[in-house]
Amino acid sequence: MKRKVVMYGIVLALALMLPACAKSTNTTADAQTGVVNTPVNASNVLVISSTNAFVDTYGTYRVVGMVTNNSSNAITSIELTVGIQDASDNSLLKDDSGNITPGTTISTVLYTLAPGEASPFEYSYDTTNGIPSAYTVSITGQQTGTANRATLHSENVQFVDDGSGWFYLTGELVNTGSQWAHINALAGAVSDDSGNVLSADWTATYATELAPVGDASGRDRTPFEINFPNPRDSTKWSLYWDADVTDSVTDYPVQPELTNGYFDQYGSFHVVGWVTNQSGQSLTSLVVAGLYATDKKVVDASYGFVPVPMKPGVQAPFNISSFGSVDYNPGQASLVSTYSAQADTWFTYPPSYASVDLAAEGEGVLKDGGTWTINGIVTNTSGRDLSGITVVVTVLNAENRLVAMEYTSISPSGDAIAAGEMNPYSVAVLLDPNVDSSGFTTSTVVVGDVK
Repeated sequence: MKRKVVMYGIVLALALMLPACAKSTNTTADAQTGVVNTPVNASNVLVISSTNAFVDTYGTYRVVGMVTNNSSNAITSIELTVGIQDASDNSLLKDDSGNITPGTTISTVLYTLAPGEASPFEYSYDTTNGIPSAYTVSITGQQTGTANRATLHSENVQFVDDGSGWFYLTGELVNTGSQWAHINALAGAVSDDSGNVLSADWTATYATELAPVGDASGRDRTPFEINFPNPRDSTKWSLYWDADVTDSVTDYPVQPELTNGYFDQYGSFHVVGWVTNQSGQSLTSLVVAGLYATDKKVVDASYGFVPVPMKPGVQAPFNISSFGSVDYNPGQASLVSTYSAQADTWFTYPPSYASVDLAAEGEGVLKDGGTWTINGIVTNTSGRDLSGITVVVTVLNAENRLVAMEYTSISPSGDAIAAGEMNPYSVAVLLDPNVDSSGFTTSTVVVGDVK
């Protein structure tokens, strides 16, 4: 599946606002009429407002639909039971022991629904033993919850069919309120003209916490990317989010700095840079990157964790790749004009473990066109048992500017990497094949996690 400081998030391309609809939903364009089954269960407060089933391009049978909260209370912990049947109305589902079971429980994509809000749901069934003939969906659990909704809207949205059976829904979520917003969940869907959901899925590709509107560093917005199967030629898309205002944000001063963006020889895009920890304690962090077209629409988004803890006053490199819509897709790739990076405050915090610095030994670099492979050995010289070791290789140009980085992890063969134990490593760095790398140099940092 082509599947947060005083934050000094760098957003290099913004604007071109798209209209937003009420109840956390945006809709555009037209969709072909689809076959949608009648909801199996309904209640006076929470209803299954639509369902659909189809087989995706990978042969997976997918049951999707929408649950709507028609009550005057927030509802949470919504449980659905899905049944999958053959032509004789026999259940095709099995429990963990391999026994036939009448149904399986799933949850809605959004954990909490405020009054009037809706959430998609999705269940996937492996069709190795045949395609089901029927399905059922019923509401079997719910609790009264609380919701203190943030005011968000979407901008710069792009909706594309990749031609291989997948939709990609990308854009920005913007906090228009005067308080921080915490995004609990985000989903996308396509529907027919009657509003019946035809396909849907959730995403984790976004910055979880958004600063109040007008944040000088652009932290009031985040790029996002959602992908889901194409059930047919549908173009009416919707966004659904569960987002509340929050006053519990710990805003560590970490500063991302972009240094390079490029396509490697295999057509995968990389966003590269440093994150500087300006706090007085070690921190880990996650960085979200967005890719933008000249018209400011978001072409794609992805994220990555900073691979090693950042010491106070020290910078650590990041390399974000795996852009589902752009990678290996020349049409989408040609749209990329600018890119951004921002740290997620929700995922920026002190590590729960101690770490030690180690040294690379006997390192050699094998250069094969745009691929540089760095091989070496690391010895646990810390005198302590380690739960793992991370080897980070950076590539710098002649001006000492970071142009690429990659890392690998070494896991123990037993309970721990013992003191004195030696382990080999190999790190492959994919460079921009269109640049002259004759003046490039490498640097290696090795960090061990104390068990």
